[in-house]
Amino acid sequence: QDRVSDVLSLFEKMEEQGIKPNRVTFNILIKTCASVFESEDAKKNALQVAISAFNSLESLGISADSITYTSMANVIKHLVNHPDEKLNAFKGIFMRSCEHGFLNQHIINVMAECTTAEQFQAITGMSSIETVPSIDTFPSEWSAFATVDHTAQARQANHADGTN
Repeated sequence: QDRVSDVLSLFEKMEEQGIKPNRVTFNILIKTCASVFESEDAKKNALQVAISAFNSLESLGISADSITYTSMANVIKHLVNHPDEKLNAFKGIFMRSCEHGFLNQHIINVMAECTTAEQFQAITGMSSIETVPSIDTFPSEWSAFATVDHTAQARQANHADGTN
């Protein structure tokens, strides 16, 4: 049995016991999917599970955070094979992470590693670059909440409301 199946089984056991999944459990599921490197079938399954989990967050009243977006960037990096699909997926994650204030250096690094300078420019609107830009070089409205402290604050908030 693979890791994704193990995590899905855990989700089922939680439901059986009346425990609702939260952001942390979804982040674990998505991050697990990003680490699947076995067969193409396993990768395809992991990609579908990650997309489904990510897309179900809002309907469950769970908001994505910096870890969620970073994990999805890694899912795209490792599991999306088609270049156009990968580019569109990165654009979607970039835009959503900016929109929700969770753009971070890890997302920028993954995108820069997986795209050409022209593609990176098309996604971000930044001029062509030779090195990976720092989060500090992005417009402030994109990264206003993307600070190191923000992730720590989110963890503290999760702990305070019992969602750790």
